[in-house]
Amino acid sequence: MLFISSYDFYALLTEIYLLNSVCALLIYGVILNTSSKRGAPILDYNIGGFATQITVIGLWLAFSSNVPHIVSWNALLCHDFLSFGLKNTLLVTALFWILIVFSYNKAEKVNFYEYWIIAMLAIVAMLLISSSFDFLVLYLAIEFQSIAFYILASFKRTSEFSTEAGLKYFVLGAFSSALLLLGISLLYGTTGLTNFGDLSKFFLGISATKASIVNTTILSIVLIEVSLLFKVSAAPFHMWSPDVYEGAPTNVTSFFGILPKLALVGIMFRIFFLCCEEIAQMLNFTLVVCALSSMVVGTFGALEQVKWKRFIAYSTISHVGFIIAGFSTTEFAGAFGAIFYILIYTLTSLAIFSIVLSLRSISYPTAYQSRYLKDIAGLVKLNPMLSICLVGILFSMAGIPPFPGFFAKAFVLLALLQKKLSGLAIVAIILSCISCFYYIRLIQTMYFTDTKVLGVFYPIEKEKSIVISLSMLLLVVSFIKIDLISNFVQSMLFL
Repeated sequence: MLFISSYDFYALLTEIYLLNSVCALLIYGVILNTSSKRGAPILDYNIGGFATQITVIGLWLAFSSNVPHIVSWNALLCHDFLSFGLKNTLLVTALFWILIVFSYNKAEKVNFYEYWIIAMLAIVAMLLISSSFDFLVLYLAIEFQSIAFYILASFKRTSEFSTEAGLKYFVLGAFSSALLLLGISLLYGTTGLTNFGDLSKFFLGISATKASIVNTTILSIVLIEVSLLFKVSAAPFHMWSPDVYEGAPTNVTSFFGILPKLALVGIMFRIFFLCCEEIAQMLNFTLVVCALSSMVVGTFGALEQVKWKRFIAYSTISHVGFIIAGFSTTEFAGAFGAIFYILIYTLTSLAIFSIVLSLRSISYPTAYQSRYLKDIAGLVKLNPMLSICLVGILFSMAGIPPFPGFFAKAFVLLALLQKKLSGLAIVAIILSCISCFYYIRLIQTMYFTDTKVLGVFYPIEKEKSIVISLSMLLLVVSFIKIDLISNFVQSMLFL
């Protein structure tokens, strides 16, 4: 029998507020958008402003909540330091993302208020993923998020590329969801359990049980692992990522690139280190193979790219390889490195997409969003400050000291060496050096490429300027006060 207490609502206060606010926003949009008396107004900017306000209040609710270790809703959800840190980081990042896409929607005439509704629902789904303490809730939350993503990817109805991206994402995403459901079903059929806490007790000493039970359990965890690796676009399950990033509208691509991986990496930590630790140690080699494959595919794939979105997609695959390498150690030092890495990755992704969305070229009498890497040729002559910001971001992504990206990679590499995975660490260092080439090539394009015709860009809007400034400030603070982020990650992991 389900028993609901006030603590249950306390743990879900932020999600309940966001969901009710989004429903009210949907009713508001439907009434005004179909009203002949009010001239059926275009509500994109209006609803976007309300979405910003809702996110700010949701962040205040999440940040103001105490952090007792509560397992609520009949142990389906939990409210602990990990979920507290993930929720606050997600909401701050979502607020910044909302600010950088306002001008893009206006310029591209994205006059559909449903865009903001679906994006807010996806954010609610990510918050639920962060709090999941049962495979049933995890599956439903991931499907909730995926449905919103399928719609967003194909949101630009007049573009065949957007339609293709949505369809490809839907087909491959449905296959991934089927693997996740099959893994959960096998796990439940073998153990009779779906709760993370109960499974962590069941898996203690599982190697001493019957071989048939061990083999079926390992198969179920492998299927769940494959599905999660698909969601974070890790090789060899990355095939959807470059095409979906390229085909989807740039504002949607930024949403895919910045937000979802944070929640998914958090739940991967909860599964591999808190729920199925002993099984994860048996499957350590699968994580090592995926980490190595992601680094190789991401690094060499990015070398050949000439478009911004495909370049960022392959760069993301390479970064995901480092995150999985941290998990492959099955040690808390590796988990610390992985969580630290995803926080720095989220910050740099927010900054790089802020700049990419700012590169809107004017070719009279039309204007278009810059798609090619070569479009930044001579950017230093047009906007020196933006060029300096982009240099700092690229240095951080390349892992060049003293930028925070260097410390993120260093923590993962040190964990690999402590676990005596020296081969993976050496390959990671070599591939990281190779990746410096395509990051520095962009700097060379900005500063040292002679071009007879300079492009003309729209002035950067106030919202984007604020986000870029805050992102750069956080990058500077990160390498000056690296212990602040380190302590934040340690508090999330109870270290």
